[in-house]
Amino acid sequence: MKYLSFPALAALAIALPVLTASAQEARNTTALAPDALFARVSPSVWVVQASDAQGKVLATGSAVSTAAGTAVTSCQLLAKASTVTLKRDNVSYGAALALPDVERDLCQLRISNLPASVAEVAPANALQVGMPLYVIGAPRGRELTLGVGMLGGIRRSAAGELEALQLAGAAEVGLGGAGVFDAQGRLVGLLPASAASAPTANLAMPASWIAQLPERGGRAIERLASLPVSSAASGAAATGTGGPASLGAGRPSVIEYQLHDRLTNTYRKVVYRIDPSTDEQISFNNGGWVEKPNGEVVSVTSAIAGEFDSVMPPGGWTKEKLKEEAAWRARYSSTLGGSRSNMDLNAAVMEDTALTIGGREFKVVRIEYRGYTQRFPNAGSVFGNQYGRYVANVWYSQELGRVVRFEAETRGGAGAAAFQVRETLELVSIR
Repeated sequence: MKYLSFPALAALAIALPVLTASAQEARNTTALAPDALFARVSPSVWVVQASDAQGKVLATGSAVSTAAGTAVTSCQLLAKASTVTLKRDNVSYGAALALPDVERDLCQLRISNLPASVAEVAPANALQVGMPLYVIGAPRGRELTLGVGMLGGIRRSAAGELEALQLAGAAEVGLGGAGVFDAQGRLVGLLPASAASAPTANLAMPASWIAQLPERGGRAIERLASLPVSSAASGAAATGTGGPASLGAGRPSVIEYQLHDRLTNTYRKVVYRIDPSTDEQISFNNGGWVEKPNGEVVSVTSAIAGEFDSVMPPGGWTKEKLKEEAAWRARYSSTLGGSRSNMDLNAAVMEDTALTIGGREFKVVRIEYRGYTQRFPNAGSVFGNQYGRYVANVWYSQELGRVVRFEAETRGGAGAAAFQVRETLELVSIR
């Protein structure tokens, strides 16, 4: 097969008739009927399934093909996965992570011989508040569905950079990774993954970020490749301040908790797996949790442990010198999974006690948090802000350098934005 050189391609592009370009522009600006749009776009949308080493399905969602042999999806769907598969009807293809951008929750997959049509990405300047939007995805891995909505807002940073697209309403449960398309069938965004029991937030990742994946994801790959693998099992003793921290004898490879939702009386396993690390930082779950060797939390981008992760104070739930800092105030905001929480808490170091973990007794200190929380269901919108009292207790083991038990309870608000939380997180094992 022969390939044209860049000069030849440039000459060919210049020589194309103006009529062809005009016809293409007219096609791109013509709104499609919903059924025609679904017929055109749905071949580029696939079910994505993430499984562990034993073949157990960990998460299902959607992925959108944006180039030959590639598809993009929410990074949260891939956390802890050993294998990733793209499926539709009776056809399936193995996929591999190619470019991760965990900070933005956007990951690109590589799929050999994927016979999918490719979604055209809309330019960022085509976004207009009030424009109709169409969500196409596979809720909880089932057949593809079409949802009709509207662009409710465009969120930008102080520097003017595009941060998120706000949809006029929340999408169906289990639509993480689904494509958001405009009336011309062009991809304008992707939905982030959410907890299995929660609806997808009404925020979408801008599709214009896909063009930045080679640079941002490439840097992430280079950083991971440069890390010494042996460092994951070495390191000095750590003091720890409340996350998946180091043990005194070295860094753990797996830290397992059990999360108990006391409202529904359901239990869920929570697992943190260490990434290749350096002495400067320790990363878990593909960057979903990053901390310093002394246990101070640097960042949390995936709230797999419920309230423990989603409203964690800056640096963690404990202090390095608990006895010297017997009381402190924590006022901060936390945004994860499309929701924001403002916290105003007073912490006090309470009694020393003992807890049994894995058949062994550990001396722990209890820290009591009391105060208020303000919940923003739409990650910052003024409408629907709700207040409630907040109570949490943290049991911390200095020997293990980490929190071994966490209890949180809050309730507030009214109507559709009302919230209630009663959770207990307990350490199961460190290995």
